[in-house]
Amino acid sequence: MIPGPANVISCPYCEGKKELMSLVSGNTFGGTVWSDTRRHYPMLPEVSPIQKCPHCGKYYFVEQAKSEYAADDDTGLRSFGELGTLNYSELKEAKEQMQHLTLTKMQRWIINHQLFMAYNDEFRRNQDNESPVPTKEDAEIFEGTVQELLEGIDSSEDYNLFHTELLRETGMFGEAMEILKQNRAADDRWVVEAMMKHIINRDTQPFLLIKNGNRVDLEH
Repeated sequence: MIPGPANVISCPYCEGKKELMSLVSGNTFGGTVWSDTRRHYPMLPEVSPIQKCPHCGKYYFVEQAKSEYAADDDTGLRSFGELGTLNYSELKEAKEQMQHLTLTKMQRWIINHQLFMAYNDEFRRNQDNESPVPTKEDAEIFEGTVQELLEGIDSSEDYNLFHTELLRETGMFGEAMEILKQNRAADDRWVVEAMMKHIINRDTQPFLLIKNGNRVDLEH
């Protein structure tokens, strides 16, 4: 991984600035990937598509901000900056703030997708069963978020696996199996087999597909 100069973005509300990471190059070695599409690549960190302004506290999409790359001479070295990753509580606030805005279909997809994964981070991803228990309100937010994602799913085969995952995580096992059977991509067979196993076991939890760069054994 080779870091680039910091990407300095300006909040579209107050024009306050913050530095975000940029990369000259990176790779996916040693990555971890979950069934809900959460992924972590140590050598290819991703900047959050939604940012919180450290000055006024408002949320915005990176694409809405003015940006410029800091010159090396500004600091004497290349800056990693930050990713601006938001947790579940922050993404709830972001969606609440943006609910009355006119968002594009893609922007709505992004915020719902981020909230879906963050809910799993908060309540369901910890395999040691030490995660907090979601409140009734949180459970309703999750169900509503999944429903919005389902409504925005493209009918093409490219989305079959994610469509299956949304249905599986909400306990719609029969529907999930029907969608999964439509996937015919040879490269995805190992993912299909893993999902099929979890559907048969009536498991709604997100599960690991790749850990530290290696496929997870179906027996685990």
